[in-house]
Amino acid sequence: MTTEGPLTAHRTYDIFVTHAWRYHDEWTRFGAMLDALPGLSWRNFSVPWHDPAVDPNTPLGRRLILQWLEGQIAPVHACVFLFGVYAVKSNRRWLDLELEFARSHGKPLIGLPALDAPAAEIGSDRDMVDTVVD
Repeated sequence: MTTEGPLTAHRTYDIFVTHAWRYHDEWTRFGAMLDALPGLSWRNFSVPWHDPAVDPNTPLGRRLILQWLEGQIAPVHACVFLFGVYAVKSNRRWLDLELEFARSHGKPLIGLPALDAPAAEIGSDRDMVDTVVD
């Protein structure tokens, strides 16, 4: 009997990585880490960019950005929550929305501690995700 591991051969995983509409070192390094894993095929559904002509502070702009953000999360297999990005208070507005969309679409939430920080530093925020990779 053959047992398949967590990374099934010839399957592509669609993943959303939390962001706050800009490229963060944590986001970039996580993508590079996944790219370096042998046998893993993945697609990054998180695009930390939006049209600067769309103002998220107007009702129309906010609605468009929220639709775009939800559109990044709805089709994925899982969401990766970067605690290092969440540590920046100005990012929390967006990451809280990303968590909300992930939950509403039933997506597993996988938390990663900040770069170069032990998972123990996450503390009570650990409850925000389904599992934390130590």
